Amino acid sequence: MVVTSGLVALVGYRFAGSPELPAMCWFAAIGVRLIQLDLVSRRLPHLHVGAMVLGGLPLLTRAALVEDDLGGLLRGLTTASVLFIAMHLAVSRGGIGGGDANLLAAVGLYLGKAGWEQLVHGLAAAVALAGCAALALVTLRRVSSRDPIAVGPAIFGGALIALLP
Repeated sequence: MVVTSGLVALVGYRFAGSPELPAMCWFAAIGVRLIQLDLVSRRLPHLHVGAMVLGGLPLLTRAALVEDDLGGLLRGLTTASVLFIAMHLAVSRGGIGGGDANLLAAVGLYLGKAGWEQLVHGLAAAVALAGCAALALVTLRRVSSRDPIAVGPAIFGGALIALLP
């Protein structure tokens, strides 16, 4: 609760006065819960990832209408769709978990709405964070190179790095 409150306060400060504030607060609150679940159970439940999208979509739509930025909303929807398809192809090949694929698509909605630069930076930061975490865990012998690791925190963290400069 403390982490969620702190992150929502940070998001509130960053997006103060912006029509995107409610959507970003929703993103932060659901994201913290997803990180907690992934670290504990190595699962990102569809219910929670779906809530990130279904709760954020009307809020992002409202922000796009207020800002007269329907192009940004379309970019976010397109990004989410492309990531969903591409990542689920990776799931079928065993490269990534289904929850991670869904979370990447959900994060793509928010990053895509924010802009191409935020999208690229967010995805690059997510990959870098996941790689560093995997390397640290293998080096410290907490996992073997074949064990699954929780990638959700890296995905969410990468998005936060891009959205909260």
